[in-house]
Amino acid sequence: MTAGTEKDGSARGTNPGWKIQSNDFKENYNPGTTPKVTYLLYEMKWGRSKKFWRQWCKSNTAQHAEVVCLERDFKTAEFRPSVRCSITWFLSWSPCGECCHCIVEFLKAHPSVTLKIRFARVFRREDECNQQGIRNLMKNGVDIDIMKLKDYRYCWRTFVAHQNRKEGNFWPWFRQIVFYGLAHQRDRWDSLCCQQDISEHHQHRQSRPVRQLVPNAITRV
Repeated sequence: MTAGTEKDGSARGTNPGWKIQSNDFKENYNPGTTPKVTYLLYEMKWGRSKKFWRQWCKSNTAQHAEVVCLERDFKTAEFRPSVRCSITWFLSWSPCGECCHCIVEFLKAHPSVTLKIRFARVFRREDECNQQGIRNLMKNGVDIDIMKLKDYRYCWRTFVAHQNRKEGNFWPWFRQIVFYGLAHQRDRWDSLCCQQDISEHHQHRQSRPVRQLVPNAITRV
């Protein structure tokens, strides 16, 4: 369900009614948990404009969040094919193979669009369809990576409804709950990149040992 919009970056925080609730953000973007629903926080920017179109959506019983965004929300964002459009997604799960295919087809149909994806946790790393999907995203120019500290902080400031913009409620949660889970998911992502022979997309990262992980049997809605 789409929660709302924010077109003017200068108005950030003055109209929190559209934003995601802090508990929903904490529950779904904590990489140490395995929720079945997928959340997608996103923003679009056209050309050199400093204004953003911001919304969030989530999966439902009929569609994954990525498809909801592309097939419904994108059409309401006053898209102009002649102007370059930059889209950034912050997903609670990495895209599944089918969603990767939908994303690639969307980008082929909209060559003026560039997409950056950041996600909180890896979805079914061992699934070959998901592996191929991630590979296809990278081959088609999608900048995809796991969320880092700066991404969590940005989402907290930009997409989460709270009384003020201070980070007092953010840091205890991040330090106590997220830090370990984030390191675990980073190992899963690095392992996936290694398996797919796509580590060249992350050459700026230092090499690190990968833990032996138990296969994940999570099911996404």
